[in-house]
Amino acid sequence: MSYAFSQRTPPWPEGAERTPRGDAGAISLVVLFLLVVFSGLGLGMITLSQVHIKVNAWRKFSLFLDCASENGLKRGLRDLGDWLQSNGPAMPISSNLFEDFRGSPGAVFPLLLEEALGAGFPRLLRETSDGLNWETLSTCGLQSVEDRGEHFRIQAGLRIESSGGMDRLRPKRVSSLQGSLGILAGRLPLPAIPLLINKEMTESENGRFLKDNGISLMSGEGNLLSPRLAASGKDIIPGDATALAARALDIRIFTPQDLSAAKLRAALGLEPTEDPVPDGVYLIKTDLGLGGIFVQGDAEEMVLAIDGDSQNIVFRLEAGEWSLAFSPSRSRTEFRTPDGISSYEFAPLGIIIVNGAIRSLGGGVAGADGTVTMVRDREVPCVLNGVGLTIVSSDRITLSSHLVLQGVRWQDGIPYLKESQSQLVIFSTGRDLLSQAELEGGIAVSEGAPDDLKLHASLTAAGADFKIEGSGKTVEILGALHAAGYAGNGNALRLAADERFASGELGGNGPVAATPLFSVYSLKVIGWKEHE
Repeated sequence: MSYAFSQRTPPWPEGAERTPRGDAGAISLVVLFLLVVFSGLGLGMITLSQVHIKVNAWRKFSLFLDCASENGLKRGLRDLGDWLQSNGPAMPISSNLFEDFRGSPGAVFPLLLEEALGAGFPRLLRETSDGLNWETLSTCGLQSVEDRGEHFRIQAGLRIESSGGMDRLRPKRVSSLQGSLGILAGRLPLPAIPLLINKEMTESENGRFLKDNGISLMSGEGNLLSPRLAASGKDIIPGDATALAARALDIRIFTPQDLSAAKLRAALGLEPTEDPVPDGVYLIKTDLGLGGIFVQGDAEEMVLAIDGDSQNIVFRLEAGEWSLAFSPSRSRTEFRTPDGISSYEFAPLGIIIVNGAIRSLGGGVAGADGTVTMVRDREVPCVLNGVGLTIVSSDRITLSSHLVLQGVRWQDGIPYLKESQSQLVIFSTGRDLLSQAELEGGIAVSEGAPDDLKLHASLTAAGADFKIEGSGKTVEILGALHAAGYAGNGNALRLAADERFASGELGGNGPVAATPLFSVYSLKVIGWKEHE
């Protein structure tokens, strides 16, 4: 038989049966079985895909909820920080409320917050962004109070709770943050206030003042609040050093008028007459040991230096040279005067009262022969670790070289103070100690000072300006600056706050505010819970 097309398989042989009888339907069963197997696998894959899609969708929603909740915490923390920054570092409070707080801290604390900062707690924030929404509630409560005499150190607990969600979705995710606020209230130690200018300015004027004068502020390690400018037309800076003089002289002075020439002469070991005190340097002796140092007349040069385990202070006056060297670790003091050398088995009180001007103040080095010279070409630690010095002058103080604390370490332009226990406070009152006559006062960086001058000190000028003379200088202050005005003359100023004063790590012997103030000096995060 012929075919019109080619065959792929040969024809059945003649006489053969076309369908095998014993294997009929076997292929159909195999095909049916494979169909069932692959159908089951397909249905299983469809089911697994649906489960996977649902799980991924829930993960996606969960991630969005986490993001919303976390955004709420971050925004709440930032909102709180911005609010605290805008209120300034030193807000006035009433004396009556301060005394009420002394009697009942827990009950009066909310009133204290409200008077100083306004109705800020509880603080509610609601926001929406890109389909996400969050609601943040910030609360603050009293944790501990430390009475430090004229002021309180307050530790307040901070809690920020955030509820995050998505539009058209009912579930919410709640996260919380635990933090702390460091607060000072009362007549604060001025070194705890980083920058204070006795001039009334608005918040925008504050920013313009800093920019125009080339002033930059650096925050401390772990503190979310950066140092701020406190500008006030009120007389916050004290105009006298009565309390410090009384402490140094070991006598009772309740008002500046209480200090007569006869009382001062008696404290200095001179005959108690009304004659003026001769120019010179006097080491105060008390019943318990040694008091502070009193200088009558202008000091042409005052040099601080370290010699082994001893702190050296040299006073050069027209009347002669005086040198004080003391070792706190050995409780040994040597006082050299034009009349001879005296030795004592005590360390003096670190308060130096100068009834006159200091025409050149700076750090130096002690030579092998004991001679102390000022150093301007390099940074030399000049205040011994563990020593606290307060220098009070009734007239102008001129800074001529670096004043560096031993143990302070700088890294990437940031100071680290953990290894230092020393402090330096410099205070110009602008008033004669005895007559209370107004003097020029003020603190100035001399034209011949180093261009990269470092001052590890709290500087206070009552009733006068802080000036930087010359040009091309960058003055770095680790501590604080308080003055009636500022004259930078185009020079730059970088200020890093020394938070040891606010935290209570360092002692007193510094000027205190003339009126009660409220200051939030730190905002720190303690713990963060992503889910609750």
